[in-house]
Amino acid sequence: MNRPSRPSRRTVPLPRRADGFSLIELMFTITLAGILAAVAVPSMSKMFKTNRVQTEASSFVGDLMLARTEAVKRGQNVSVCVSTDGVNCLTTNTWNQGWIVFPDSTAACSAATTAAPAVKVRKAFSTTDTLVASVSKSCVTFNREGFTSNLGTASVTFTLHTADSLGSATRCVAVDLGGRITTQTAGQASTSCS
Repeated sequence: MNRPSRPSRRTVPLPRRADGFSLIELMFTITLAGILAAVAVPSMSKMFKTNRVQTEASSFVGDLMLARTEAVKRGQNVSVCVSTDGVNCLTTNTWNQGWIVFPDSTAACSAATTAAPAVKVRKAFSTTDTLVASVSKSCVTFNREGFTSNLGTASVTFTLHTADSLGSATRCVAVDLGGRITTQTAGQASTSCS
């Protein structure tokens, strides 16, 4: 017996969708990218400032430690003073203008009078960040024992601020009579750094 044959169903292919994005998908993506950028940019800016200030503070601490080490190694006074030209010491308390580390046999904080060349020259900050001492100090001298010889009996704190005084980016570098150098961040517990 012959079965009746079924009629063949022909499927009509669906039209292919064009590759790419629809206008709605594109608008959604742009909006999402804008929201993420609005959230991320201020955080990134804050992070960059904090990292920049940390780098500047680290270079200052490194040069103070270099001066202390050189004083002990050479068996004579070595000073760090504010300098804009790498030769002469200034009497201003604006360490962000640059500084020099130099042998200072007379502890006079006058690099121009010494015959020995500077051990290290640090140029001015390329930003508007400020670095000033808590008391008007434009020179720190370490003696051959590694102690400071011109700070008196108290420690001196150098405060590094961004131009907008961003609290989380503030760093303080303290130097005491014994030559100990410590760094603090604003907002840390038991710190006077602000």
